[in-house]
Amino acid sequence: MIGDFYGGSLGFGASTVQDRLIVLANDLDAPLVLPGVNSILTISEPGPVGIFSSSLGSIQQLQGLLRAGAPIPPGSLAGTVSDNAVLTTTQTVGQIQTQLASTSLPFDIIVLVPPPATYDQAVSGVFSARNTIPGTTAFNTGNSGAVIQGGIDTLTGGEDLDAYYFYDYVVRFDTALADAASGGVGRMKISEAGTVLPQDRFFFRYSYLDNVRFSHGGQHLNRYLPGFEKALLNGLASIEVRTPFAANTATVSTLNGDAFTNDSQTRFGNLTTYLKGLLLNNGVLAVSGGLGVVAPTASDIRVSYADGTPLLEVANRGVRLQPFLGTLFTPSNRIFVHSFFQHDVAASGNPVFLNSLGTGLSQAGVLTDAPMMFLDVGAGCWLYRDNAGKGLTGIVPMLELHQNLGLRTGDTVSGGPFQVGDFTGNTSLTNLVVATTLEFGLRTQLTAAYVGPIGGGVDRQFDGAMTLMLNQTMR
Repeated sequence: MIGDFYGGSLGFGASTVQDRLIVLANDLDAPLVLPGVNSILTISEPGPVGIFSSSLGSIQQLQGLLRAGAPIPPGSLAGTVSDNAVLTTTQTVGQIQTQLASTSLPFDIIVLVPPPATYDQAVSGVFSARNTIPGTTAFNTGNSGAVIQGGIDTLTGGEDLDAYYFYDYVVRFDTALADAASGGVGRMKISEAGTVLPQDRFFFRYSYLDNVRFSHGGQHLNRYLPGFEKALLNGLASIEVRTPFAANTATVSTLNGDAFTNDSQTRFGNLTTYLKGLLLNNGVLAVSGGLGVVAPTASDIRVSYADGTPLLEVANRGVRLQPFLGTLFTPSNRIFVHSFFQHDVAASGNPVFLNSLGTGLSQAGVLTDAPMMFLDVGAGCWLYRDNAGKGLTGIVPMLELHQNLGLRTGDTVSGGPFQVGDFTGNTSLTNLVVATTLEFGLRTQLTAAYVGPIGGGVDRQFDGAMTLMLNQTMR
């Protein structure tokens, strides 16, 4: 069988407001003579302007407290803006006057445009000093605004206004990382270059995968699968060893703000050994079964900040077990149908280390990958067959269908604002393979194939793949 590709799933994200500050430009005097009713209101007075830390979360919360006559949460001075105290409304003077007159309640909120960039810069400096986790400063327009002091419900000129500018320190991103269970090389499946009958052979499989979501730059992945199989007990059993590796995979990523960049590397995957035994062979139907053991020899997954500070490490420590059954049905000497039914379960998990406090990596938990079921079936027909054993001895077009199913939702681990794990739910990914095999001298088979996903939605891991495979039997 030629096989498809399943890369696994590992997501890394954060979505939280880590800190909040208020820039308070208070006691701003409206001009005694207001501008025209169709003009916006702009006030500027000499600074500096205070930056405050407070439990107060929004201008709406402040309005509710003022209207109820309740105490305002105290604020502590965290820094200053070395610029003028400013206020610019989004509404015209006439619109503000209409708004104030439309309600009998005091302390109506006057909507403001964002303050100058100097405010952002000063607040960013305070955030950086207060927080050990890198984040992004965001002006919160919806939470900001101004009120007229004393609850005055008119605007005729000379009123004192207090402008509250709320800023959030946001840690927010969502990205796909290389799968921790395969080191970015892809999960191993018995159907990839697999045979139902035990054989003496060696094989080499190459795949060019387009638009792999965890590759360098989310582009292509060059994947290589060398291996050999040794028959035992006069062909009743065999042992098979596979050593996959890939180029242009990305096991090391850098987070700069809320954007990720990936390094391009060549990485070895997990060393996989299959033990296979022939259970039935009556000339028409053959059935084999066995067990695969996947050793954690692939790379760990690492994410760092732009300055080199480590943020995440998922250590590849989990051993995987893959029991399987294979069938080969040959109703004639030209037609064959083969299949594999494989279970993939983690015998142990992968430790997760997070820099959740900005003070260094510490273990936040263990990710145990969800068990998978791989269902693979293919059929072929010998269009040309010459048993003379010289030159081209066979031409075989083939068609395969591969279903990759997650049997439950994968684990997630959280630490501080960060979450890592499988966020896609129960995986369901179907791949179709169209191929042609040329046989030379009865022992050498060269296959060219195209692998394409069918649908997939959020589970879709690549757009398509070209595969070349060499299989050389020894006897």
